[in-house]
Amino acid sequence: MVAEAQDVEFLFNGFNGSEANFTLDKVSITKPSGLLRLTNKTQNAVGHAFYSEKVRMLNRSSSSSMNASSFSTAFVFQIISPSKGEGGFGFAFTLSPSDRLPEAEAGHYLGLFNSTNDGFSSNYIFAVEFDTVNGFNKSTDSVGNHVGININSVDSKAGKPAAYNDDVNRLDSSEELMLDSGKPIQAWVEYNGVTKRINVTIAPMDHDKPIQPLISFQQDLSTYVKEDMYVGFSASTGNKASSHYILGWSFSTKGEAPLLNLSRLPIALQEKNSSSFRPSVIVIIASLCDKLPVFDDLGSPDSLRGSTKSMEVSVSSNTITGSFPSSSIGHMTCSFIDAGR
Repeated sequence: MVAEAQDVEFLFNGFNGSEANFTLDKVSITKPSGLLRLTNKTQNAVGHAFYSEKVRMLNRSSSSSMNASSFSTAFVFQIISPSKGEGGFGFAFTLSPSDRLPEAEAGHYLGLFNSTNDGFSSNYIFAVEFDTVNGFNKSTDSVGNHVGININSVDSKAGKPAAYNDDVNRLDSSEELMLDSGKPIQAWVEYNGVTKRINVTIAPMDHDKPIQPLISFQQDLSTYVKEDMYVGFSASTGNKASSHYILGWSFSTKGEAPLLNLSRLPIALQEKNSSSFRPSVIVIIASLCDKLPVFDDLGSPDSLRGSTKSMEVSVSSNTITGSFPSSSIGHMTCSFIDAGR
């Protein structure tokens, strides 16, 4: 009897109205702006977001021969930290046999493993981690700002400092990319079921996909996945914490993942520490309450492009800066929102 894998393909340019397509747990939520927030800046937190339907990941040609299906995925993410190098811990794209991982721990375990089951073949977890804190393993995680391929363990099988190729004429050159810079970054993860090769590529969101992947790793996944798996994301914080966002996501077992429409993706706004606001600034803000729109911690490029007329407001040590569409002024009230909540 031959059981062929059923092809799956989906595309999310933002996550508005897509809640029914996902299983979210722990601190993960979808925001009104369309962002998927895996964690906020709460310490020792875990967040999961899995596509609600299982994906067939094994082709069975006979009772004794199984082959892991090819797949391709692309997504855009943002990691927003209190300040450069002060956030943590990271997130991962993952294939998991379950969309619930109640025993998974925060910190370096990224919400996927714990101190008891880390390294067990019975986990059946494949992950590509985007880690911003070093220290779990001196040989593989010596650089905090790194990308790694993980199988059943938080200890990476292959990993490199986060970077991308910015020169097609020099494929051996690379440009460092700070994962927790707060800027949108696009990632591509591809597995070829024929050649048994995993490619991981990253670049700034507005940059074309580099020809040279950051990581190209030979590994047959056939013995590391189950017949049906969930695909999604896991993130965690520890004694250091960042907000981890997914802006858009596509996935396919039919070939190359569908292209994301980058112009439609929501963007997470940079978060400001409340301590940076002096009393004089609060007074200025209060005086403008009846004229300024309410802003969530998140914004969409589309929502900010509506009007060519805008009101300029600036924020520095004692003034306020920003640009707001005049069409949204006049019927809203003022609100102060902690972006980390």
